[in-house]
Amino acid sequence: MSRGTYLLIGTAIGAGIALALNYFLGPAPGTTYDANYRSRLDFALDEGQRAARAREDELRQQIIQMRRSAGSLTDGTA
Repeated sequence: MSRGTYLLIGTAIGAGIALALNYFLGPAPGTTYDANYRSRLDFALDEGQRAARAREDELRQQIIQMRRSAGSLTDGTA
Protein backbone atom coordinates (compact mmCIF):
# COMPACT_ATOMS: atom_id res chain seq x y z
CA MET A 1 0.00 0.00 0.00
CA SER A 2 1.11 3.52 -0.64
CA ARG A 3 1.45 6.36 1.84
CA GLY A 4 -1.73 7.93 0.55
CA THR A 5 -3.72 4.81 1.39
CA TYR A 6 -2.33 4.74 4.91
CA LEU A 7 -3.19 8.43 5.26
CA LEU A 8 -6.79 7.79 4.23
CA ILE A 9 -7.11 4.80 6.56
CA GLY A 10 -5.65 6.78 9.47
CA THR A 11 -7.97 9.70 8.76
CA ALA A 12 -11.02 7.41 8.68
CA ILE A 13 -10.04 5.69 11.94
CA GLY A 14 -9.37 9.04 13.62
CA ALA A 15 -12.73 10.40 12.49
CA GLY A 16 -14.47 7.29 13.83
CA ILE A 17 -12.79 7.63 17.21
CA ALA A 18 -13.66 11.34 17.34
CA LEU A 19 -17.31 10.58 16.58
CA ALA A 20 -17.46 7.92 19.29
CA LEU A 21 -15.89 10.22 21.88
CA ASN A 22 -18.23 13.04 20.92
CA TYR A 23 -21.24 10.75 21.24
CA PHE A 24 -20.33 9.33 24.66
CA LEU A 25 -18.78 12.40 26.26
CA GLY A 26 -20.85 15.09 24.57
CA PRO A 27 -24.13 16.55 25.74
CA ALA A 28 -27.43 14.76 25.28
CA PRO A 29 -29.92 16.30 22.83
CA GLY A 30 -31.81 19.26 24.28
CA THR A 31 -29.30 19.79 27.10
CA THR A 32 -28.88 23.28 28.49
CA TYR A 33 -25.47 24.29 29.77
CA ASP A 34 -26.13 25.20 33.37
CA ALA A 35 -25.37 23.80 36.83
CA ASN A 36 -27.43 20.68 36.05
CA TYR A 37 -25.48 19.75 32.89
CA ARG A 38 -24.82 16.02 32.49
CA SER A 39 -23.33 14.10 29.61
CA ARG A 40 -24.54 10.69 28.47
CA LEU A 41 -21.56 9.14 30.22
CA ASP A 42 -22.45 10.84 33.52
CA PHE A 43 -26.02 9.62 33.17
CA ALA A 44 -24.90 6.06 32.36
CA LEU A 45 -22.50 5.97 35.31
CA ASP A 46 -25.22 7.20 37.68
CA GLU A 47 -27.64 4.56 36.39
CA GLY A 48 -25.00 1.87 36.90
CA GLN A 49 -24.36 2.99 40.48
CA ARG A 50 -28.09 3.07 41.18
CA ALA A 51 -28.50 -0.47 39.83
CA ALA A 52 -25.51 -1.69 41.85
CA ARG A 53 -26.99 -0.24 45.05
CA ALA A 54 -30.34 -1.90 44.35
CA ARG A 55 -28.68 -5.27 43.70
CA GLU A 56 -26.58 -4.92 46.85
CA ASP A 57 -29.73 -4.29 48.89
CA GLU A 58 -31.36 -7.39 47.38
CA LEU A 59 -28.34 -9.52 48.22
CA ARG A 60 -28.21 -8.17 51.78
CA GLN A 61 -31.88 -9.10 52.25
CA GLN A 62 -31.16 -12.60 50.96
CA ILE A 63 -28.27 -12.98 53.40
CA ILE A 64 -30.48 -11.85 56.29
CA GLN A 65 -33.18 -14.34 55.30
CA MET A 66 -30.67 -17.16 54.95
CA ARG A 67 -29.18 -16.41 58.37
CA ARG A 68 -32.65 -16.38 59.93
CA SER A 69 -33.57 -19.70 58.35
CA ALA A 70 -30.21 -21.23 59.34
CA GLY A 71 -30.65 -19.92 62.89
CA SER A 72 -34.12 -21.43 63.19
CA LEU A 73 -32.80 -24.81 62.04
CA THR A 74 -30.05 -24.90 64.68
CA ASP A 75 -32.27 -23.56 67.48
CA GLY A 76 -34.68 -26.50 67.23
CA THR A 77 -31.99 -29.18 67.48
CA ALA A 78 -29.99 -27.77 70.36
